[in-house]
Amino acid sequence: MNTTSSSESHRYLLKIERKIVDKLGLKLYDKVSAVVAELIANAYDADADYVLVNAPLGRALAVKNGDSVDDKGYVIEVLDDGHGMTPEEANSFYLRVGRDRREDPKQGDSSRDKKRPVMGRKGIGKLAPFGVCKTIEVRSAGGPKTDKGYLVTHFELDYDKIISETSEDKSDYDYHPLPLADDGKFDKSHGTLIRLKNFLPRKVPDKETFTRQLAYRFLPLPDFVIEVEDTKKDNPEPAFKIEPRDIPLQDGTKLVVDSIPVVTDEGKKLKINGWLGMSKESHKNVEFAGVRIYARGKIAAITRDFDSPAGFTGEFVARSYLVGELMADWLDESEDLIQTHRQDILWSTELGQALSKWGQERMKEVAKRGKEPRRQLVRNLFLEKSDLNRIAKERFEDPELEAAATELGEQIGAFASEDELNDEEYVAGLREIILTVAPHKLLVDTFRRIEQMAVDGKVNLAELVKLFSTSKIAQLASYGQVVDEKLKAIDLLEKLIREDGTPENDFQHILENAPWLIDPQWIPISSNQALTTFRSAFVAWYKKDKNVELLTTTDIEMGNKRPDFILLNLAGKLIVVEIKPPKHTFKDEDYERLQNYYDALGNFMTMNPKFKEDFPNGIQIILVCDSQSLSSTESKALDLLKGKGELDIHSWETLLRGTKLAHQAFLEARAGANP
Repeated sequence: MNTTSSSESHRYLLKIERKIVDKLGLKLYDKVSAVVAELIANAYDADADYVLVNAPLGRALAVKNGDSVDDKGYVIEVLDDGHGMTPEEANSFYLRVGRDRREDPKQGDSSRDKKRPVMGRKGIGKLAPFGVCKTIEVRSAGGPKTDKGYLVTHFELDYDKIISETSEDKSDYDYHPLPLADDGKFDKSHGTLIRLKNFLPRKVPDKETFTRQLAYRFLPLPDFVIEVEDTKKDNPEPAFKIEPRDIPLQDGTKLVVDSIPVVTDEGKKLKINGWLGMSKESHKNVEFAGVRIYARGKIAAITRDFDSPAGFTGEFVARSYLVGELMADWLDESEDLIQTHRQDILWSTELGQALSKWGQERMKEVAKRGKEPRRQLVRNLFLEKSDLNRIAKERFEDPELEAAATELGEQIGAFASEDELNDEEYVAGLREIILTVAPHKLLVDTFRRIEQMAVDGKVNLAELVKLFSTSKIAQLASYGQVVDEKLKAIDLLEKLIREDGTPENDFQHILENAPWLIDPQWIPISSNQALTTFRSAFVAWYKKDKNVELLTTTDIEMGNKRPDFILLNLAGKLIVVEIKPPKHTFKDEDYERLQNYYDALGNFMTMNPKFKEDFPNGIQIILVCDSQSLSSTESKALDLLKGKGELDIHSWETLLRGTKLAHQAFLEARAGANP
């Protein structure tokens, strides 16, 4: 049997610091619109038909000045025509922080007269104003109507006094609000005024933003009107009504969910109403970004993914376009599943998990509906941003080529990265790819149509002539692009030769990517996979055999190291390109190094005969240099390689001259087109 004395049974004591007010006010409600929304919800619960918010829109309420705060002298007022409260009701209900009104038999979960499902529950909304100000004035007229009218309650809550007046004496934990002038008087009408003063450094948003921030917090409520009056001193405006906002949706994407309940693991079906869809434009305003979930007419959460883990398929589209409006009162009935700041729900609970699963399934349905409309949207946006039609017309001057470019642009544009379409460089790059490929596409499409005519056995001579004409145009356009790229490469080579101090690596890069500069007949038509495989194997073998790491391509970066030489695969021949920059001399040490590389390549081929199948025409060295200074021995060795056809030497000027002669007709045509 427990024989603990009564004094010992109270040896422990829980004390609640008044600074909890700071946690429930300042830390949860730092936006003016959020504070005002809590006061509006209280008015709704008090059976008000009408609420008027007076606020200086677009104005700073206070600003920081060093360590102090300069208040600008504004006030924010929220007035309603609800049933109000008497001093006794204020003490019993309003001034009791954290009291769940729905469990109080004197109030319950319905409003006094209209029997509305009340929004309030946690009993802390009254502290919300302390998130933006330090003084709350409450003036309320309520109770039974008397000959004098309705009894007035009038007092003031002071933040600084609430959190500072504490001591070990329990009685000092009680805070006594200051009665004001109208306390105990009578008013001819019932209702409540909440006046906020002595502000923290906060700003009231402009009209558009403030209206939007209030509109999303409430569903349209019957017999309840919210108006706002701009009270800034220099430019007051008449009151305006807070109306619901419509979000333009992509056609065919709206999914009404009234007949699709949320089902728990136990099979319980929970009613949910509303809709989901894809907005026409990506979210511009955070208030309407995603799906708004309401309980008892008030916002409970906004979600863009129903608590899906990051990286799910279609994440970008969902986070950018998914919108909706859902009503689920069960989130705030037997269980309170709404987080204190009313910006999210408790997803980890049983009902939260059921809603998450339900929402993720609905997201897939909406995404499926929105796939083609979104592609059309992205396609049109790309065509607009790229100006593809106009540029194709200027470049090709042929209707069929223009049409091919447009068709290709529509196909590729539909799959463009939408978040990159505001990047001019991205759009220009994608457009250039389309214009480059368009002639090839037209050529392939034309040959397919000719082939189909042969298969069908219905050859129309006039149409066939037209198709051959089209194929000729496409071939010329394709060839014209190749020529244009070649002329650009010739210009670049000439520029590099003429400039002093051009790094050797720049010459290696251009020759590796345009080997026809060395010999116009060198046009690689076979896959370079054989070269890639050979290069990798040879470099690994050389490092193991010589303990030296080679670099044989400009496509791989190794710090500041330039390639030792470059390798090309042309017509079954392995080409070793060794260069000295213009005006530099090829000397003995250069030859010895080149001979060592050449011998190593031969040894590797001998030891790995399979690679000879990839290069049946052997190995050839191309040396590009302007002058030589070799000893007699090295000079004879060089001549021996030349005599065997294993070495070919070019100077930079003769290389450039040969390339220009091979492309003379095109260079002359360009000169004639650009006098």
